[in-house]
Amino acid sequence: MTFDDLELFWALAECRSITKAAKASAISQPTASRRLQAMEVELGNVLVDRGTQPLNLTPFGYLFLDFADDVLKKYRAIVLGANQTHSVIGRLTVATSSSPAARIVTHWMADFIAAQPGVRLELWEVNSRGVEQCLLKGDALVGFMGIESDHPNIVSLIIAEDDIVLLIPSQPPFQAIHRPIGWDKLVPLPFIGRRSGSGTQAVVDSALDALGWPKPRHIVLEVDTGSAVIDAVESGLGAGFVSRELLFRRKLRHSAPVAIKELSLTRPFFLAYRSDRLQTEPIVDQFMRYAMLRLKPPSTSRPPSKGDDTHGFHHNH
Repeated sequence: MTFDDLELFWALAECRSITKAAKASAISQPTASRRLQAMEVELGNVLVDRGTQPLNLTPFGYLFLDFADDVLKKYRAIVLGANQTHSVIGRLTVATSSSPAARIVTHWMADFIAAQPGVRLELWEVNSRGVEQCLLKGDALVGFMGIESDHPNIVSLIIAEDDIVLLIPSQPPFQAIHRPIGWDKLVPLPFIGRRSGSGTQAVVDSALDALGWPKPRHIVLEVDTGSAVIDAVESGLGAGFVSRELLFRRKLRHSAPVAIKELSLTRPFFLAYRSDRLQTEPIVDQFMRYAMLRLKPPSTSRPPSKGDDTHGFHHNH
């Protein structure tokens, strides 16, 4: 078993799809399937429940995920320290929208601080447009958001993909609707909306416009975060669109995600930073070196040379 295998398994746990994990690891789907099967043979146990869509890890799979996480964290700490004479010291201010904050951001931050114990983290949770404003004002050095920034001074890098799902209460009138659900049956029903600046809401609105479908007519509540949407749906107030990331390991008691006929919503998550901060803030430079290790297979990743502000990534701006 190799570092690449552990990275593939981690990608599978995040994407919950062999096809998406293969894409994230820059390999073919058949190759990813073979490597997953080889890991299961070597370990003598099943890692993934292939009877679910999206895929779920088995109890042993979650145990192995903790092991893979620990090994990869130590690997990245060694690589980050290989070409530096001292650790960076200071405060890393991070702005994030609620969807990536659910799991991706907290995991990345814990991993980075383990490699850089002299860094103190300060986390701001706002909507996606709020992340952009925090970066522009200098309140945050790096940001995580559900939409790509269109500002010329902000670099946006795709770090993951996520599905947006419709969560509905497990009670009338939603409970009586036949599955799969047609959008025309949902439009008149009560919905939980998101305030302006939400990346999730922007993706939903764009998809409905592209299909020529009407927006929900009965918005009973508008909230700032995806977590608040889940709480409102759980209380029975109405249906709401949320990131599947927010549902990871969260026990839903009075609601469930449902499929909508002819509507599939997938969006990327972005890591964003101001290009001018890369040369002036050592913490930003070091964090982007860490980000490259997260986004590239271990066998091909290397810290960028000093002064290389692209860090091996494609700049969207």
